[in-house]
Amino acid sequence: MDDTDFAEQWVQSRRANAAKSKRALAAELHAKGVDDDVITTVLGGIDAGAERGRAEKLVRARLRREVLIDDGTDEARVSRRLVAMLARRGYGQTLACEVVIAELAAERERRRV
Repeated sequence: MDDTDFAEQWVQSRRANAAKSKRALAAELHAKGVDDDVITTVLGGIDAGAERGRAEKLVRARLRREVLIDDGTDEARVSRRLVAMLARRGYGQTLACEVVIAELAAERERRRV
């Protein structure tokens, strides 16, 4: 198996099972000794919209299990936990914060109805 095949299979598996970001996948492939050109080629097919969509899906799934109290202090705790979850999967802080704020507002609205 050549590096390109390995990298493609690795990316497909890790995106499906671990929901890793492009940055995290690149670091994992680099640690496994895959050439930078191969990494760039394989990860080039993942666009920013797909990356954001994956982050939104992760946050939505986690928010369904969270208890949200209306006093506002709980929201800060939940936000920190969600941003940390995305950071552990390699998502950037800006994207993580934007997604968490938007999804938290949507979840509060959904629960209000």
